[in-house]
Amino acid sequence: MSAVRSAVRQTLVATAATAALLASAGGATAQQATAREAHPDNWMYLAVIQGEDVVSELSGTLLTCPPAKNSGHPNAKNACKQLAAVDGDIARIKRADVACPMIYKPVTAMAYGRWDGRRMVFAKNYPNACVMEASTGLVFTLAGQ
Repeated sequence: MSAVRSAVRQTLVATAATAALLASAGGATAQQATAREAHPDNWMYLAVIQGEDVVSELSGTLLTCPPAKNSGHPNAKNACKQLAAVDGDIARIKRADVACPMIYKPVTAMAYGRWDGRRMVFAKNYPNACVMEASTGLVFTLAGQ
């Protein structure tokens, strides 16, 4: 029964976190809005929540592809290559063959944006940052994380 509760809790956390991420989009800076307009078909707003608690305000990074100058993403060029290889679908990124520690320090990765004219939304809980990075490549390797 506790496994069911845990799964339900993770689903609720991811859903609430995605809603908070979408709600926080209204606070995007003018520079981010300009970047989205310059690349309307290839952008993602990315955020990572540490821990299990849902926060009311999220801080994220705008990734435009091709990368804009002074991008907030530390490895925008390679993250864009990874997204291009899966047509913008983060869930299709092939998991890297990496041994991650079995330490439970949960993170939730969230993204929304547009890729080739399609709206994209992604939210997933991971047991730790290593598993998240192995599963999503460089996409969620954000500055200040």
